[in-house]
Amino acid sequence: MRAIVFFVQLVFWLFVARLVIRTLARLFVVGARPAARPAAPPAASPRQIEDLVLDRVCRTYVPRSRAIAARVAGVEEHFCSEGCRDKAKAEVARAS
Repeated sequence: MRAIVFFVQLVFWLFVARLVIRTLARLFVVGARPAARPAAPPAASPRQIEDLVLDRVCRTYVPRSRAIAARVAGVEEHFCSEGCRDKAKAEVARAS
């Protein structure tokens, strides 16, 4: 019985010693580990914010640079694809 108590105490003190050593290592060896958070992206390459335009046929927002511009019923509109542009023109032609 005495051997079991001794063994439990030994394991307890080894665990406490491990915690103390790890804590001291973290306090004194700060620069050895890489930062936990990723670094912020460099300021030299900012993302450009681009306007979005609404395709009225399929109700999709598309970046202005990728949108297909067309004049429909005298108004310039933007579409996500040629199919949507053609549908819009067909609707206007049908309504006339």
